[in-house]
Amino acid sequence: MKRIRFLGDGGNCSGSKRRQVKRACDSCRRGKRRCSHGHIEASVHQGGDTDQVAITTPESSEDHNRLLDLNHRLPKPVSLGRPDSLENERISSSISPSGSVFPFIGPSSGHGLLLSACTKPIMKEVEAEMDATRHLPRSRALRPSFQDMRAPPSERRPGVAPGSFPMVVRAVLPYLEIECLQILPPQHDLDALIQIFRQEVHPILPIVDFSTPSLADPVNRDNPASITLRQAICLAACKNASARQHLQLPDSEGGQYSVKTPRDFADRLFGALKIALDIGLVDDRLELVQVLALMTFHSYGPDGDDEVARLCGQAVHYAYSAGIHYPSRSNGRISEERRVELLCSLFALDKIIATITGRPAIIRSSDIYLPAQDDVAMKALSPGLRLLFRLCQMLDRVLDLYRAWPPEEMAQGKCVWEDSWLEFEDLAKDCNIRTLQPPLQACLEVLYHVIGVISYRPPQVSTLQNIPSESIASSILRSSRVRYKHCAQQISFLLGSETSKFPFIPYAASLSLTVALRNIQQTRLESTKRIAKEDVERNLGLLKELTETYWHAESASIVGRQILQSL
Repeated sequence: MKRIRFLGDGGNCSGSKRRQVKRACDSCRRGKRRCSHGHIEASVHQGGDTDQVAITTPESSEDHNRLLDLNHRLPKPVSLGRPDSLENERISSSISPSGSVFPFIGPSSGHGLLLSACTKPIMKEVEAEMDATRHLPRSRALRPSFQDMRAPPSERRPGVAPGSFPMVVRAVLPYLEIECLQILPPQHDLDALIQIFRQEVHPILPIVDFSTPSLADPVNRDNPASITLRQAICLAACKNASARQHLQLPDSEGGQYSVKTPRDFADRLFGALKIALDIGLVDDRLELVQVLALMTFHSYGPDGDDEVARLCGQAVHYAYSAGIHYPSRSNGRISEERRVELLCSLFALDKIIATITGRPAIIRSSDIYLPAQDDVAMKALSPGLRLLFRLCQMLDRVLDLYRAWPPEEMAQGKCVWEDSWLEFEDLAKDCNIRTLQPPLQACLEVLYHVIGVISYRPPQVSTLQNIPSESIASSILRSSRVRYKHCAQQISFLLGSETSKFPFIPYAASLSLTVALRNIQQTRLESTKRIAKEDVERNLGLLKELTETYWHAESASIVGRQILQSL
């Protein structure tokens, strides 16, 4: 055995008193058995300001790997000095980057596409530094229930006060419930946010059933779902500009109401909803589907995409467990019209979340039953949902370009969608969206152009010269490239006007920025390069405006600025 010693000042008057701790592996600890596997012997010399730690490691490679695996699961150590130095003198992690598993960046995600614009070798070297997920603390690599309670305050989820995580869960569940249910805007602001949701979100994505007793009746603390549903509605509505003056929540200390920024407001509500679902305040499946679906409107940080994808998967799971993928029974709790409305909404949300997070979609058309287009239930859908569903059916086919194909097939030119491309005006006319407000129409058109951009997947630079010219018809390839650039410019123009805020809005701005950066790299004409640089600056300005609302907008703005400076 060899000893690795981190030396510090053991300058206490009592000498170098040592406390030795042996830690068993997880399997032996759960089975209450004496551990004979590789273990860590940590000796701590407590001094006045610093500490001395000795770690014993096995000599064999097998024991060493087992030790690394165990060390990866341990919580990050903190300083054992004075209490007031716990946050300032934390011991840094010793896990090497090669031994860590970072959140997956999908090929269709905004961050993945933006990083794909890094073509210069110098940018490839700093690509890992621009990936915010690689700088996550270890406690946020995976987030099982109540893991926040074991994390230090600086690593907890945003929006949750330090006092929200007790050491003994069963003793404080009632207090957790009180803490979660009191995070709600004042009544007049709550009513205004619900009205904004009805105007800006519900006409396109009618996830919420306002006839359910939890929403039809007044707020009642004896029915926690009546509060959590309203919290989820506020979370989805707070992204819109008209909601700024209504973003008031009680402070953690004192309970006084104060106006929050959209991100702070959403962080607080998201944290409260997360704990409320973890401790089981909502036990009805259909209500859980609605709350989980609305929580996907907020991605709070580098690991937010993981959480959003998980929440969307949970919403689909509970929808399946409620049986809404099968036709409703005549005496069932949910009518056929409401079942079709909810299932179409979940189908659209699933495709949108799959696109912006780069994860595979969960709902497959072959696994659900939807009536024919001329059926009464389909005709009863609102115009906004009808068009959204049509667009997401297109999106589902476009996502085939981003599935896990073998590298040689990607090199053969499977990078464009070869089906016919419908004009947005024709789709809008078929679905009769003239009755929608202009911000809702603009929002749907943004999604249409997002699909247009990702319907052409530029080949990798390394394989660009190896693509056979006969693999794709030249006319299809040219039209796809023209659509790719045109749709990106249309996105920047539409986002400059008033649009309803859905999860794909910052993604759309990031896509437009990605295309503009690629145009700068690929063009040889100075006039075209000047126009592309103007497009980049316009998109960076749009992302800056969205920074107070979306974390992804801030991240894309920083990365885009770094890439622009390298060109």
